[in-house]
Amino acid sequence: MESKFLEARQLCLNQAQGFIDAAEHLAGIGWPHIVYHLSLLALEEIGKASMFGVLLMKHANLDRNWIDRALDSHRRKLQWAVWSPMASFDPADFEAARHFAEHAHAKRLASLYVDAKLELTDLPPSEQVQPEDAARALSMARARLDYERQSGTPTGEVDDLTKWFIETMADPNQSRQLMSVPFPAQYEAMNRNVRAWIAWARDEIDRLDQEAHQTLESELARPGAPKESAKPRWRANALVFSPSHSIKPKVLACWNDQIKPVQLLWLRKKDRFTLQITLNDNEPLGALPARLTHLAKLVVACLNIGSIGYFWFERPGFEQRMFKDVRDLELERPLEIGGGKSFWGNSRAVALTDEHIDHAVHCMMAFAPLSDEEADPIFRPYFDGLALIAKSDIFYNFDTLARHAFVASLAGALRRYGGWSGDSETFEASFHEGFSPFMPDRKDRDQMYRFLRREGDPDETPLENLRSAKQLADLYLIHIGHRTWRTMLDRTRQAGDQPRAQ
Repeated sequence: MESKFLEARQLCLNQAQGFIDAAEHLAGIGWPHIVYHLSLLALEEIGKASMFGVLLMKHANLDRNWIDRALDSHRRKLQWAVWSPMASFDPADFEAARHFAEHAHAKRLASLYVDAKLELTDLPPSEQVQPEDAARALSMARARLDYERQSGTPTGEVDDLTKWFIETMADPNQSRQLMSVPFPAQYEAMNRNVRAWIAWARDEIDRLDQEAHQTLESELARPGAPKESAKPRWRANALVFSPSHSIKPKVLACWNDQIKPVQLLWLRKKDRFTLQITLNDNEPLGALPARLTHLAKLVVACLNIGSIGYFWFERPGFEQRMFKDVRDLELERPLEIGGGKSFWGNSRAVALTDEHIDHAVHCMMAFAPLSDEEADPIFRPYFDGLALIAKSDIFYNFDTLARHAFVASLAGALRRYGGWSGDSETFEASFHEGFSPFMPDRKDRDQMYRFLRREGDPDETPLENLRSAKQLADLYLIHIGHRTWRTMLDRTRQAGDQPRAQ
């Protein structure tokens, strides 16, 4: 095993040298963004060599799983290229290395790939890196490669204290705690006595873990505060992605101005945002997971409905391809056979607008008061449909199952809001009655109803049937959202007050 790690370490250093040689050649020609990329690739290989060096150390209980995880992270490899627990114990060095890795990796991505949603005002990738950025990265790669070669291969035993420090610093969450303000301060107070500080830090983290466990137990036993004296206590963030709509901060602000407990935070990315939920202390800790999940799902459902688009908590599977490449062996060239059909076809994302947000907010107002029992026949199948779309990819297609889910969601809404009895024989009549206020032409309704039949429209693909079924469910729920909101508005005006989002 030792010879394997020795060979892997040397291969990494040789590979880094190759990237540096290529970067030096291009540095005399231009293309700073390519020089920058090659320099970071060299640094990643140096970081891997440092990790393999740790694996060469001997300790019976050394957990090597974290190395496997770190080898898959670009940021971790860059961080280990400029910092290693076997070379430095200084917390400031670790924090500087972490900041460098985050910044460098972000700049690399911005300089390599053309964003499909690029605006005319955005800089092209080739201009994201300045010549001085490339020169600094290349100089650092040279220096770190020289250092790693001169330092040689780590040998000898690792005691329990060193083992604890290495594994703590290799874990993102634990290293973040170890670099929080009190720990570097204590390092200075102990006159930078490394081993004494590590021993103190291990005991302190154990103490904090015990306190956290006791606090959790007491919070679980604590009832919620009285509603009239409630104040913000809990906050949670979740990522939401959209392949259907291009997102801008001004539009998100339309939501944020109206729904204060749930904020949509722009991430400077056109296809995602952070959904941030803040709950008051009248929510007991034991009820928190269910409450957060309920709110997050409701918000995402309302955005899907209001935009007649697609929002979900992960990147959709339909963006994937099964084959990395296909080649024509006779003509000796790559063959483009296309990927799987996207839920949105080949069209580009459209802009998310204030109107979409207004629809979503009205749906939020209308459907948030529903009890679980009332909401389940509408939103359980609706979420089934969204989840099936997310999982439908080139490997397996869920279009038909997803369509059935959206038809079931529409049926649940018609039963609650449109007076449908639940009898399949009267469903078509209830559909026409429910859609006539916003789709008055009978021919249009007949045309759309074809997608709701048990087998869908036989003249269309399963994808088109799915897309149309979701759109019909969305249109009806938007109509109900506006209708319910107007009723709430009228009642509030009659009471002499204006409605507020809660």
